[in-house]
Amino acid sequence: MNCLAGVDEAGLGPILGPLVVAGVAMSGPEGADPWQALKAHVSRKKTEKGKVRVADSKKVNSGEHGLEHLEATALTFWAVHTGALPATLFDWLGAVGADLPLLQRCPWYEHLDLRLPLHADAGFVELQAELIDRTLQKAGMALRHIAVRPVDVEEWNGLIADTDNKSRAHFHAYAEVIGTLLTVVPGKAHLVADRCGGRMHYRGDLQRLRPKARIEILQEEEAISRYRLVEGDDDTAITFAEKGEDRAFPTALASCFAKYMRELMVFVLNEWFCTRVPGLQRTAGYWVDGHRFLADVEGHVQQAALPRHRLVRVR
Repeated sequence: MNCLAGVDEAGLGPILGPLVVAGVAMSGPEGADPWQALKAHVSRKKTEKGKVRVADSKKVNSGEHGLEHLEATALTFWAVHTGALPATLFDWLGAVGADLPLLQRCPWYEHLDLRLPLHADAGFVELQAELIDRTLQKAGMALRHIAVRPVDVEEWNGLIADTDNKSRAHFHAYAEVIGTLLTVVPGKAHLVADRCGGRMHYRGDLQRLRPKARIEILQEEEAISRYRLVEGDDDTAITFAEKGEDRAFPTALASCFAKYMRELMVFVLNEWFCTRVPGLQRTAGYWVDGHRFLADVEGHVQQAALPRHRLVRVR
């Protein structure tokens, strides 16, 4: 039995809302392709009626119904793994181990009782989860673990203060998820992570993550870096690659989980401010529109003495 795992993130570039890193681990026969095994229920190249789509989250979350499609994918596989849908965002954050007291120090996260699903049909999601679970079992495959790690603004700013380096701050959260997956994919495994910005060298970070392991550099080039991590009976290939979500099913699924969690948290942030600032236009939190949003809410921020270090990223 082999294991295949993937890691991806959403929200590295914005100035508002969280960075979210997600990871997925699967097991199955050697050479098994989850996209092929699940082709009756899962699409890859395009969104198809009656299926959920597992691909780069930017592609899944596109068009008028993009968030609905993204939500269907994330919640379907969450139900495959846990057997049930989370009732609210609060419940889901709790299930993934998020630091809820830290989040709820932000006024806009005081009430996280957003009902789920937000747009997708719960009956469709539950049916797809049942069908996919049966198909995975028939193929001798299993969804072993799902990790979703939101790093909200206050924590991110703290990491920047500690490291004075955006790349190191980014990899701190990445390494946490990679470390989690390595504990649930013993034996022979392959982990495919989407590349962290323009980084090419990861051996030192992997060695700090697994100090007792022997780590071999197999390839370090502009588009891809590959390593072999050997520790006891565990032999893990780790690949950091551009467009990692196109290379491995778990990486694409991790991309969808990360994007969906970020979308929900930004949705809650927008809802909170829109109820307090008449006529406010929503934001996705990226640089230009994020600054437009901040200018529009400046009066309320000052009046309510809102904590800026919990709202706006320093980098």
